[in-house]
Amino acid sequence: MCELREKRLEQEDVYAEFQKGVEQLKKENDMLIKKEKVIDKALRDTEADIQTFQTDKQRKLNELHVVVTLQMAQVRHLLSAEESLNKLPADLSTSLVFPSVELTRLGGRIKELQVEKADLRKRQKALRTEHVVLGRDQAAKEDKLRELDARARDVQMLKFGQVINLEAIESVGVNKGAEELKERIKAVEGQQDRALQAMQAKLKQAKHDLKRATEQSSESLNTVATLFEQQHQLENALNNKQQQKMANREPHAERKERNSLVQLVKIQAKEIEALKLEINMLRRKGGHVYTGASAK
Repeated sequence: MCELREKRLEQEDVYAEFQKGVEQLKKENDMLIKKEKVIDKALRDTEADIQTFQTDKQRKLNELHVVVTLQMAQVRHLLSAEESLNKLPADLSTSLVFPSVELTRLGGRIKELQVEKADLRKRQKALRTEHVVLGRDQAAKEDKLRELDARARDVQMLKFGQVINLEAIESVGVNKGAEELKERIKAVEGQQDRALQAMQAKLKQAKHDLKRATEQSSESLNTVATLFEQQHQLENALNNKQQQKMANREPHAERKERNSLVQLVKIQAKEIEALKLEINMLRRKGGHVYTGASAK
C-alpha cells in the first residue's frame, strides 16, 4: 500500500508538472493569438490604406488628359444599325477608347453567362423538386411525431395519471457508474489511510526503540569512561605505591599486592570489552551512540 501511495504521489507530481507545462503553453498560445490578431488587424489596416491609396491614385490618373497617337487601321467605331456607315462620326468627344481584345473577351463572356444562366435554371428546377419531396417527408415525419407524442401521453396517463417530464427526470437521475466509482475510490482511500496510520504507528514505535537504544548506549559509554578513569587512577596509585614503598615492603608482599592489582585491572578490562560488545550490537541495530562528558 505504501508503494502504491508513493506511485500515486509520483503520478500526481508528474500530472502537476504536466498541467503546469500545459498552462504555460496555453498562456504562450493565448499571447501568440493576441499578437496574431494585432498583426492581422495592422495588416488589414495597411491593406485598406493601400487600397484607398491605389483608388485615389487611379482616380487622379483618370482625371489626367493623355494624348495617344493611333493609326486609322487601329480605329474602329461601333455604330447602331441605323448609323452603320463606313466612316467615323464627326464628333468623337463622347466616344471611349477600348481595346479590341477586351471587346472580344466580353463577347465570349456574354455566351458564358448565358450557359451559366441555363445551368442555374436547371439547378433551380431540381432544387424545387427536392424541396417539394423534403416538404412531404417533413410533413409525414411531423405526423408520425405527433402520433408518437399522443401515444406516449396516453401511456403516461394510464401508468401515472399525469404527464411526466422525462427530460427533467433524466437530468436529476443518479449516475450509477459514477456513484460506484466514487464508492470504490472512497474505499481505496480508506484502506490507504488505515495503512498509513499503521505505518506511522510502526514508525513511532521504531523511533521510541531507537531512543531507548541510544540512551542505553550512552549509559554504557558513560560506564566505560568511568571504568577507564578508575583504571587510570588505579594505575597511578599502583605506580605511586611502587615508588613510595619500594624500599620498605618485602618482595613477597609487594608481589602479592601487585598481582591483586593486576587481577583487578584484568577484571575491569573484561568488563570494558563486554561493554564494547554491547555498544557494537546497539550500533548494528541502527542506534546512534553519544559519549558522555566523563569519557573525555
